Amino acid sequence: MRYGLLALGIAACIGLYQGWLAGAYDQASTAALTDEARLAIDVRCRDQDGRAEIECRAMLKRLFLSGSLDPDKTLRAYCDSVKQARWGGSRPRAPEVCVERYGGWQEG
Repeated sequence: MRYGLLALGIAACIGLYQGWLAGAYDQASTAALTDEARLAIDVRCRDQDGRAEIECRAMLKRLFLSGSLDPDKTLRAYCDSVKQARWGGSRPRAPEVCVERYGGWQEG
């Protein structure tokens, strides 16, 4: 009985430590991102819900930190997709981030 409680206590301590370590790693890796990368992650993953949003953010964070993907390309792809979207009638105003970074698009 005594050894069982000891093993349970050790397992609980390891579990708590791993949870804390994972949270600390996530905070450190997020702090390593540039402002442009954080903005690209927010823009790209904001329309997803729950688990899909978490996975989207984790994947983009890994790609940006490894240098495999450029945040500017992600932002430009977002702005182009909004610009090229089929809207009934006139095109909506350009999103603020697109106007700030790329000048928006011509109305008409």
